[in-house]
Amino acid sequence: MTGRFEFKTLAKYPHMKPEDVAVWERFITKNPGYFDSVDYDFPVGEGAPTSPDHPPEIQYDHKILTQKKIDAVGYRGNTVTIIEVKPIADMKALGQALTYSHLYAIDHAEATDIQRMVVAGSIERELEGIYTQHDVQIELA
Repeated sequence: MTGRFEFKTLAKYPHMKPEDVAVWERFITKNPGYFDSVDYDFPVGEGAPTSPDHPPEIQYDHKILTQKKIDAVGYRGNTVTIIEVKPIADMKALGQALTYSHLYAIDHAEATDIQRMVVAGSIERELEGIYTQHDVQIELA
């Protein structure tokens, strides 16, 4: 699988907050070549229901707007990594990584090696073991 973007610093990352961009760019700088390519703001899940009376283009737009969005999806060989980017790896980031990887697997049955990662500036106390227990990699940048 291949993403739409090279794994390098960009002028803009879709829907990433400035504090997340800072962490993400430190990770990229620290780990050149970590991924072959990436996608950003990647939609997963079904989205909210819409009226079947709406025209198809409205239904499509509504779906895209209401789907869950993964901060980044990294591709390296046959491995797909679901990435949540946060200033602090907290309980919310853990839940997002788990949920997004589950939804990605449903949407992309062809992906056989799906990894989970949280890229953060620091990790909230007492959570490192829980991240490990749920097989979510933490990358501090």
